[in-house]
Amino acid sequence: MPTGVKNKNKSGMTNHATGLRFASGRLIIALDDDREVSLPLSKYPTLQQATPSQRRNWEMIGPGDGFDWPDLDLQLAVDAMVLGIPEGIPKPPDFPELGLYADEKSNRRTRKKKSA
Repeated sequence: MPTGVKNKNKSGMTNHATGLRFASGRLIIALDDDREVSLPLSKYPTLQQATPSQRRNWEMIGPGDGFDWPDLDLQLAVDAMVLGIPEGIPKPPDFPELGLYADEKSNRRTRKKKSA
């Protein structure tokens, strides 16, 4: 096994957090193996736009598998954060019966024009 690779536990997770903090426009995650991962808040627009009070109100998910910000309706997985995966905002659903379709470029709803 290569050096530095941690065995996966039963849940398939490999990294566990012990805490987090915010500093200078960055989110810093403390891991249970004494590493710290520093990520720019620009990867997490919900946190970037949140107030300091909203950012401080977080809860650990499980034994350090992720973080939950109940005031922001945001949950982030530690493994995804360690990999640098940004916050994902899902594409809104299409409603063909109403003629509403998600605009691929702007994530806004548009009505498709009927062809003559």
